[in-house]
Amino acid sequence: MPAFLPARLLTAGLVVALAAGISLPANAAGPAPQPSSRAAKAQETLAEATSLFTGTTSATLRRTARRTGSARDATMVLRDLARRADDLPTQAQRRTAGRILARPTTRYDPTGDDEPKYTTAAGTTCGPHVCVHWVEDSSPDSVQTGNDGTVRTVPAQASLTLTTMEKVYTAEVTNRGYRAPLPDGVKGGDEKIDVYLAELGAHGLYGYCASDDPAADSTRQVFAYCVLDNDYDDFGEMHTPLENLQVTAAHEFFHAVQFAYDATEDAWFMEGTAAWMEDEVYDAVDDNLQYLAQSPLSSPTVPMDYSDQKYLPYGSWVFWRFLSEWQGAGAADDPSVVRKIWEAARGTTYSTSAVTKVLTARGDTFTDAFTRFGTWSRNPSAYFSEGASYPAAPRSNAFTLSTSTRSTGPRARRYDHLTHRFYRVTPDATLTGSWGLDVVVNMARRSRGSVARVVLHKQDGTLAAYSVPLNFYGNGSRTFDFRPAVVKYAEVELGNASTRFDCYRGTTQSCRGVSLDDALVESFTASAVRT
Repeated sequence: MPAFLPARLLTAGLVVALAAGISLPANAAGPAPQPSSRAAKAQETLAEATSLFTGTTSATLRRTARRTGSARDATMVLRDLARRADDLPTQAQRRTAGRILARPTTRYDPTGDDEPKYTTAAGTTCGPHVCVHWVEDSSPDSVQTGNDGTVRTVPAQASLTLTTMEKVYTAEVTNRGYRAPLPDGVKGGDEKIDVYLAELGAHGLYGYCASDDPAADSTRQVFAYCVLDNDYDDFGEMHTPLENLQVTAAHEFFHAVQFAYDATEDAWFMEGTAAWMEDEVYDAVDDNLQYLAQSPLSSPTVPMDYSDQKYLPYGSWVFWRFLSEWQGAGAADDPSVVRKIWEAARGTTYSTSAVTKVLTARGDTFTDAFTRFGTWSRNPSAYFSEGASYPAAPRSNAFTLSTSTRSTGPRARRYDHLTHRFYRVTPDATLTGSWGLDVVVNMARRSRGSVARVVLHKQDGTLAAYSVPLNFYGNGSRTFDFRPAVVKYAEVELGNASTRFDCYRGTTQSCRGVSLDDALVESFTASAVRT
């Protein structure tokens, strides 16, 4: 394999090891950030983008960074920089932003050196839809005439990347009907999507896509280019270099697709569906299972649309997997639901409102979907097609009811938007004869997203799920079979399905807003009663 010159000094100073088990406060969304000037926000984004390309990452962190979600995705950082660059207050800062956003084969260098970085011109190899570019440092096997008329070699990795990207294009655009990435005119030589090879792995990056569209600061639909690692040899033994290339290509190319719909969409929507797409295109690799360590399955009390630098939104892919399986007829999946949501999101519609719009058109509701998602999350092996590989959402408390202890007593907690809690109630053997479980819930008004469900885990191994009907004020009750001979245990599921936001407040949540329904007090009492 030929040696590659690094296309930039690409590093990831943001990569930080996370301790196992993330704990966030009950109100994970937190208060709205204090207002700041556009210039100050642009400077913060520039600093974050600069840190991506400063320093190095150890081999241990390279193996764990993606699994733990310990660095913000470069695509999202550069997306924000492209939109805010014109707000930078000084010419020097705007110049630095231009260097960072420049394509790797330009003369620019994000360290600040304006001198040409390379001694040879970039090589290019193209397919029907994609061009792969590299800077070569040696002369091995095959030969191709470059765009400038010179004869140069085509490295094996460039050929492999081109083949992989063309397969991804076919899978996502031709076969699944998504919009093709927008043409970029003559940037990169023609209108095809451009992919650049660079030494990213030593710095903890698998790849990224960015936009140098001149209208990126004012237009929602923009063209993009992508940068991928030049060998994928630096990421441990979880997957082969080819598998790492495949899932990264599927993920990052989908970002270029997303940019053709709306490059300003919510991070959890963009990253969650990109991680979901990895599994759609390369189902056997299962690389996105690692993201479930930070997800609605592992952290059901963290808002599903929440993210920060230590809790990235990749794990939300499992919600999109739920939708694509739940919306299918019978045992079949219907992944087209995600495409329809992206089509609905094009323009000014944000993530959760786009989901609501599509589900309503299909005769469902977001509230029903989120309620069922809680049941799937707690019992993944019973519902998801590959759920045996998923972690079950943890329960909050467990209780055993007997003839001497017949009630859990009131159990109240605060719930943020798009969260669940699960409580197990087990019948003791002393409950002989006919017994029922009376569940009484007192929640916030139903219009604020309150949902309640009880799932009976029966002795024969089957599950039966029932909603607890709520009145206008969020109060309700229902009695269930609780005979020990029939019911192994019952689980009470309480949730907050609210999608009401005060938008554009600078958060990382839906519509960059603050939920109107966080920290709601929800309670239940479960009692064993004779029937």
